[in-house]
Amino acid sequence: PVPTEPVPTEPTPTSTGPFDYDWRYADPTCDALTVSYPADLPSGQSNDINVRLDTDRGQVTLNYHNNESTWAGTVGFTYSQHVNWPAGVTAYSVRWVQVAGTNYHWEGDLACRIDTDGDASTLDVPRAVTKIAGFRTGTVTVAKGRSVTPDAIAISQAGTAPVELQRLTPLGWAVVSELSDTDGASSVAFPTQRKRGTFSYRLAAVGTGTVTGAVSPTLVVRVR
Repeated sequence: PVPTEPVPTEPTPTSTGPFDYDWRYADPTCDALTVSYPADLPSGQSNDINVRLDTDRGQVTLNYHNNESTWAGTVGFTYSQHVNWPAGVTAYSVRWVQVAGTNYHWEGDLACRIDTDGDASTLDVPRAVTKIAGFRTGTVTVAKGRSVTPDAIAISQAGTAPVELQRLTPLGWAVVSELSDTDGASSVAFPTQRKRGTFSYRLAAVGTGTVTGAVSPTLVVRVR
């Protein structure tokens, strides 16, 4: 099957040098793979794409093959529009992509989730699953006037919303600070503890229309 998006016209080659067969396309998202083909791609190269996914209904490879011509320009391949998309999928991971015309293959583990509202007339949009790893849990003890040693953490699929260090108060969780880096390796700096007592901290990544968001387990800090 071919994508439903309009197929752009063939661009005029702009390069006379040797073609780079290691060109890269954008990383896949939970919804689709979007490929911007080089204008100087040799003819006959861009007619096949494979996207491998591990789903809660089993592994599936979505093959897009253009039997009539070749794709050019920027083309989107939406997974859920493929005839082999498994019905009823609610969780899946994009694992591997092959695009004809380049030696580069994308590989990874893009975890995705579809939260259905049970209404067949509305579109259930997939979201990337946010993960927070490495945040300390359990209980630590520090002296008044000191702070907890910073944590090295890793956050994946945080989206564009801030990741917050929060402290539990009588009114609920309050924001202490925001992390400057919201995707990949980062670190968490804890505030100086100016009062004796017991305090609880956690990390929270805010969910949006494209990411699920996540909340870490709680760290309890006892201040002597």
